[in-house]
Amino acid sequence: MAPIAKPSPEQTYYQRVAWTWMLAFFGLFCALVAVVGYSGWRSYATAMTPVEGAILRSHVNAGVSIQPRGRLVAESIERLPPERDPCPGELDICAIVAEGSVIRTKAEAGYGPVASLVLVDRTQIDFWAHPDGAELALVNYRATTWHNGRLDVVLRQNAGYLRYDIAAGQPYDQVEYVVEVGDGTRIRLDPGGSYSVNVLNGSARPLPPLALNGEPLWIEVATRSGRAIVDHQGGSVEVQPGQLAQIDAAGTLAEPGEARWELIRDGGFEQYLAQNQYDQTSQTWRKYAIPNAPGMTPEEHNGRFAVVRSCRPETPDFCSPDDQVAIGQFRRDGLQTRPFTVGIEQTIDADVSEFPSLRLTMWVRVLTQTVQLAGVAGSECPIMVRITYKPTSPTDQELSRYFCIYTGNGEVANSEDAGEIRYRQVPQFQWYRLNVELRDDSLLRQARYIQSIRIEARGHDYLSEVTAISLIGRQ
Repeated sequence: MAPIAKPSPEQTYYQRVAWTWMLAFFGLFCALVAVVGYSGWRSYATAMTPVEGAILRSHVNAGVSIQPRGRLVAESIERLPPERDPCPGELDICAIVAEGSVIRTKAEAGYGPVASLVLVDRTQIDFWAHPDGAELALVNYRATTWHNGRLDVVLRQNAGYLRYDIAAGQPYDQVEYVVEVGDGTRIRLDPGGSYSVNVLNGSARPLPPLALNGEPLWIEVATRSGRAIVDHQGGSVEVQPGQLAQIDAAGTLAEPGEARWELIRDGGFEQYLAQNQYDQTSQTWRKYAIPNAPGMTPEEHNGRFAVVRSCRPETPDFCSPDDQVAIGQFRRDGLQTRPFTVGIEQTIDADVSEFPSLRLTMWVRVLTQTVQLAGVAGSECPIMVRITYKPTSPTDQELSRYFCIYTGNGEVANSEDAGEIRYRQVPQFQWYRLNVELRDDSLLRQARYIQSIRIEARGHDYLSEVTAISLIGRQ
């Protein structure tokens, strides 16, 4: 057997070069396969596609507009022909909303929810219009392209009051709803929850709402169900059901508190004591007087309102000066024979459609009442409370509900409620706590707007007192 010839050095060199190139191309091929595979997997796992089919439903005929991406101006939505109408045959006026669209409402649209943005996942965002309109941009509405792994929704709320009802039981493994407000504030909303966000951005109202710390309010987040997380300037708070978080105009994020809204300012008359008066420039109560008969002399115009310090109603007989409170006092004397009205009033100007509870409370006391027929038809009530409201729209007629507090016996005992007036007979000289759930009242049960409150004394001679006036709304 002939011996095997050993390869020459030149052959060995070329073999090594060939193997090197083969291994290099194989390695390059493997890397290319890995890159393509990873890119394909990443595209499958993370690629996001805009979700189409969101619908804006306007519940009113005017005051709701939409500005699609790329348009310079917003246009009021109008009813489309049946073949193009997203909700044919319905009372709502509907329009398709895509990413980048901005939705606005105007104050004249009415009270309560005037429009709703309904997303494909059944999430609904309701828009209010009073007092300065609302504005929301649909920044991002995307889902993973090849599977149901993730849904991302980013909204930017620039102004107004909106309610977010985030759908539960969605088919996605991860759902993230984020509301951006201002510069860097983010509100994360858990699915299956109901939330409200109020943004006061340059309100034109003379009396903008105040935060619980007494500073002008900027952002307010309330949770009815679910959980909201507010991230602001490096801080974060968690808002649980029944709670309210606030950011004031200075940018201070406060810890969440009870979700309750006090609609009356200076119900304890402390500001009166600070400035020793209420006048037409007051930002809380304003005094007024009305002669109830023609030709009354200046001497008969002697009804007056003042604030005094005295023991609190719960302990009226004995208290130290440190335990005294401010009490509003309506007074008229001189054995008058013709009636005169003196009172205080305050503008509330609040859309209360989100409040299933509206509780009016105050302490009242009647010390002097010279007309024995007080409380009959509301003509001579020593304490008369008037709530002015509108049912649904700014164009509605102004309506009123009255509460007459009086004392007496015999023919004036237990006056029956009549028309707009509700009566409360109280023992003379004793404090009585008026405590009324306005949503239980037949007239105010469905009222969406509270305009003002008046508290006055009517009659000949009277001395009556009020304190701790409150009107609290709860969601």
